Amino acid sequence: MISEFPLFVFTTLGGLSAGLVVAMALFPSAEKQQRSWLAPLVALVLLGIGMLGVLFHLKRPELFLLALRNPTAGIAQEAYCGIALGLLLLVLLIVCWRKGAAPKALVWIAAVVSLVLAFIMGFAYLVNVGTPAWANWTTVPLFVIGDIAMGLALWAILSKDALKKSSFTLTTIVVLVVLAVALLLAGLHFGSVGNDAMLIYAGLVVAGVGGIAVAAAAQKAPASWQATALFLCVFVGVCLSRWGFYAASIL
Repeated sequence: MISEFPLFVFTTLGGLSAGLVVAMALFPSAEKQQRSWLAPLVALVLLGIGMLGVLFHLKRPELFLLALRNPTAGIAQEAYCGIALGLLLLVLLIVCWRKGAAPKALVWIAAVVSLVLAFIMGFAYLVNVGTPAWANWTTVPLFVIGDIAMGLALWAILSKDALKKSSFTLTTIVVLVVLAVALLLAGLHFGSVGNDAMLIYAGLVVAGVGGIAVAAAAQKAPASWQATALFLCVFVGVCLSRWGFYAASIL
C-alpha cells in the first residue's frame, strides 16, 4: 500500500468530480432532461468522498482545522477550492432538481473553480522538492489533463447525447492524446531520477491507446457499451498512473 493512499483517493475522485463539471460546461445537453440533477449529484458525491481522503491523510480532524489557518499550504488551498466547488455543486443540484436545467453561467463558474482545484492538486506536488520525481513541470498536466479526460469519459455515460456529437468525440480524442504525451514525459522524468515509471506507462497504454481506440470507434457509430468502455479505459489508466506517481513517496 502506498503511503499517500488517502491523497490518491482525494486527487482521483476529487479530480474526476472536477473534470465532470468541466465536461458539463463544455458540452451541455441540448434540452432539459428529466435527470439533469444526476450529474451534479454524482460530482458532489465523488467530491465528498475525495475530501474524506484529506481528513484521513491528516489522521486527526483538528489538524484539518489547523491547516485551514495557513492559506499558503497546498492542502488548505485544496480544501478551500473543494469546499467552494461543493457548495456550487449543491446549488446546481437544487436548481436542476427544481427546474430541469441550471443557468450556463453557474455551470461555467463551477467549471472554472474545478480547473483551479485540478491545478492546485498538481501544483502542490510540483513544489514538493523533497520528492524529485514530483518536482517537475510534468506533474501539473498529469493531474489537470487526467482530470479532464476522466470527466469527459464519465460525461459520456451520464449525458444521453454527448457521445453522438462529433465535437465531443474529437475533443475527447485530443485530450487523450495530450494525456498520453503528458504521461510519456512524466514517465521519462521518473526514470531520469531513478523512480519506477512502469505504472505510468501502463496508464498511458490503458487510458491513451485504449481510450483513443474506443473514442475513435464511437465517432463512427456510437454503441451503448462504448461510453462505459471509454470511462473504464480512462479511469483505470489514470488510476494506474497516479498509483505509480504516489509510489515515488515510498522510501
